[in-house]
Amino acid sequence: MPRGQVLSTSISSFTEAWHKEAEERKLILLDKQRNLGDNHPETLDAMEDVAWLHNELGDYRSARDLRVTVLETYQILQGEDDPRTLHAMHALGGTYGALGQFKEAHEVMELALEKQRKILGENHPATARTLGFLAFTYQDLGQLNKALKLAISAVEKHSQFLGEDHSDTLWSMHILADIYCELGQFTEAEDQYHIVVEKIIRILGENHPNTLRAMGGLGKTYLASGQLKKAEDLLTVVFGKRKTVLGEEHPDTLNTMGELASTYRQWGRLSAAEELATVSLEKHQKVYGEQHPDTLWIMGGLASIFRKQDQLERAEELLVAVLGKERNFFGNDHPHIRWTMEELANLYRRMGKLQAAEELERFIEDQEV
Repeated sequence: MPRGQVLSTSISSFTEAWHKEAEERKLILLDKQRNLGDNHPETLDAMEDVAWLHNELGDYRSARDLRVTVLETYQILQGEDDPRTLHAMHALGGTYGALGQFKEAHEVMELALEKQRKILGENHPATARTLGFLAFTYQDLGQLNKALKLAISAVEKHSQFLGEDHSDTLWSMHILADIYCELGQFTEAEDQYHIVVEKIIRILGENHPNTLRAMGGLGKTYLASGQLKKAEDLLTVVFGKRKTVLGEEHPDTLNTMGELASTYRQWGRLSAAEELATVSLEKHQKVYGEQHPDTLWIMGGLASIFRKQDQLERAEELLVAVLGKERNFFGNDHPHIRWTMEELANLYRRMGKLQAAEELERFIEDQEV
């Protein structure tokens, strides 16, 4: 089965099919290594096939390790400008982003884009695809205006050269919608997501992982814009399907779990929110590790739940930990850090720690200048 051919299947079989295919692809890789050697193009293609499946299964570390090997080998054998090298750069950059290694993702994607523009041209589909993923990387780094500009360009180029219903066009629209949501442009985000969800359901069906990603993005937009009933209804459906389709510890499932916990928190259903956020945090720490941005986001959400429950010391402990890790990870000017600082400043005021609150508030003001 060629890479990416799993398009539409029953709700319970995606992960099972991917695991089965991964085992088959590993055997093919071993056969290629034994008969052709580690550096043969067919061996490297087989290695990328295995890496792709690891990536889909949420095993990003294994995917990264394989893709580093593929890229380094192509760089040595084919040079920096070979199309296979550029494809390997793009693939590795996407996995770096999933792992929260945003600086590495940015570096690889920028290099790939520069070379694709020179070798393939500005309007080549591969160039446009890298534009979209680079937009995602800028979003992760908190550089939202740069991200928006690149995402709009990617959508325009994909629509022009591949058509409005092509999977790459829909994926770039998904990226653009997510950036609109983070910028607070919720109407634009909803409009994009509605188009993507409608088309992708028609093409792939309601239970495909890519469909669920788009539905989850729309649910997140409802949540961010305060449409809690719509958010809860949609995220509950997505969460249930992702548990069945992908498993309870797949990163996509965990992200929806965190968003549903945030919905419960905003409803004021704090016991349910705490229960879900606690489970989500434990699983995030297991799957992603302590330092991953998604883990820190869940920690911040749990701290907010504790604050609303008047468990102020527990909230403070979590927020201080989150702020320290975010500063090490992002620096001081990322939007996520601003949210954490504001939460901690408000908590300090509630606890009567006015000097600490004022110091944080002055720091926030200085960052705005």
